[in-house]
Amino acid sequence: MKQTKFVATDLDGTFLNDQKRFNRDLFAQVLKEHEATGGKFIVASGRDLKHVQMLFGGFLDRVNIVADNGATIMSADGQIQERHMMTQEQLSGLQHEIDRMSAKPHGGILVFSPDELLVVRNYGAIPSGFLTMMASLYGQPRFVDSLMQVDVPVMKVTVFWTLAESETFVTQVRQNQADVHATTPGNGVVDVMASGVNKAASLQRLLEILGGKPAELAVFGDGMNDLEMLAIAGQPVIMPNADKRLFAYDYAIAVADNNHDGVLRTWQELI
Repeated sequence: MKQTKFVATDLDGTFLNDQKRFNRDLFAQVLKEHEATGGKFIVASGRDLKHVQMLFGGFLDRVNIVADNGATIMSADGQIQERHMMTQEQLSGLQHEIDRMSAKPHGGILVFSPDELLVVRNYGAIPSGFLTMMASLYGQPRFVDSLMQVDVPVMKVTVFWTLAESETFVTQVRQNQADVHATTPGNGVVDVMASGVNKAASLQRLLEILGGKPAELAVFGDGMNDLEMLAIAGQPVIMPNADKRLFAYDYAIAVADNNHDGVLRTWQELI
């Protein structure tokens, strides 16, 4: 594999193992080797910024972040470079699209604001352990009856469906040309952002800020919501455990899966 200056990785199913952890000792070693060649590391995740910052505690001054599926861009110096917020009209349109579905979301609707987490009532039970963890980052969530009641800036709305319903919903949003961007990694979770917001667009913007080009970029991913950023990378790499649909694109495959440090071991070969 050719040498590359920028390495960007998805988290869930890619950089993180199934216990939602990563090999911190090996990461420190590989990151140091990469930085010695002038390389920079980027996290590009559907997770919210606070969650990513929690995961990379101790490394944050060396990690550039594209969070919220592209809605938030933060450079390693801790500066928020861009935040793409949804309009009230987009939130209302999203509520309309949810109501059009024959089934209701079964696991809740979460609304991510920079410093607050909101939950829309009556859309299933959010796991208590997850809510406890999110409360440690945002404080206790505020409950609303509808997306139309949201009165704070919003980067992302996360809707929990069954796997089949999530694919149906994303297709419906696109076919109806709703003024939002809906994407799913293929696990039943759908993230919805402002129209035009995705990992690839924000990754390209971050590269401009860092003085780089997509040709100098390696991207690691495992889900269909990674497809856009894989497509722009000079070196796209998918995980052995990736969504089967990604294998049709003939991308390089990491040397191991997410449970065996696949990103870190493949990254070493790029240095």
